[in-house]
Amino acid sequence: MISPKRSADELPGDPRRLNLEYRTWHFVGSAGDENGFDEWHVSVRSGRSAEIGSMKLFRLRMDERFSPFPFSDAQAYDTGLSNLVLGVYDLGRGGYRQEFRDAMTSCDGDLLVLFDIRLDPAWRGFGLGPVLAAEAVWTLADGCCAVLAATHPTEFPDAPMGEAAYRRAAEKIAALWKDVGFRWRARPLGHLLDPRSGEARDLRNERRGDLDALADAWRAARGR
Repeated sequence: MISPKRSADELPGDPRRLNLEYRTWHFVGSAGDENGFDEWHVSVRSGRSAEIGSMKLFRLRMDERFSPFPFSDAQAYDTGLSNLVLGVYDLGRGGYRQEFRDAMTSCDGDLLVLFDIRLDPAWRGFGLGPVLAAEAVWTLADGCCAVLAATHPTEFPDAPMGEAAYRRAAEKIAALWKDVGFRWRARPLGHLLDPRSGEARDLRNERRGDLDALADAWRAARGR
């Protein structure tokens, strides 16, 4: 169980009313047959209110019809995303790296990347990040052999991070990934979640339990 840094009575609203909205798109026409790269935007909402957070994930389809299109699309989108994916995939040999194969239960399936996650400050400190990330991952990971997670903090142009602040932010993100079920593997692999492992599934259920406990505490604080 995650120990929240803030009291439940500080929550802006009922955490049981949080919901996730998933959006993706693709081009219509023959070019769509070559598109093995799905971009998912997940909005976090409290009831029907405005967005209070968001996540971005990518799915790379490991199918002979698509390869190497997913990787060229990843490189065109973001160099960091491309480097993350190439940490587990060897373009020269045309398949997953042996280190990756040794780390996963099975390498038969697509690859999902959890690229970033954002939550409004008012909702931070309650352990909701791992809860939300776990739900998004398990919703989109069906048919995937592994999930990768980026460890880079988001920098805003008007408030760039110094080296020390960036390192602290990266450590917090790494701790969040661990609570979701990601495990650090020696470079070049990075943070990986094995969706076929019992540990990862147990952690997803633990995070759901954390949400229930947080919601109960929030209601108790309001005498409900």
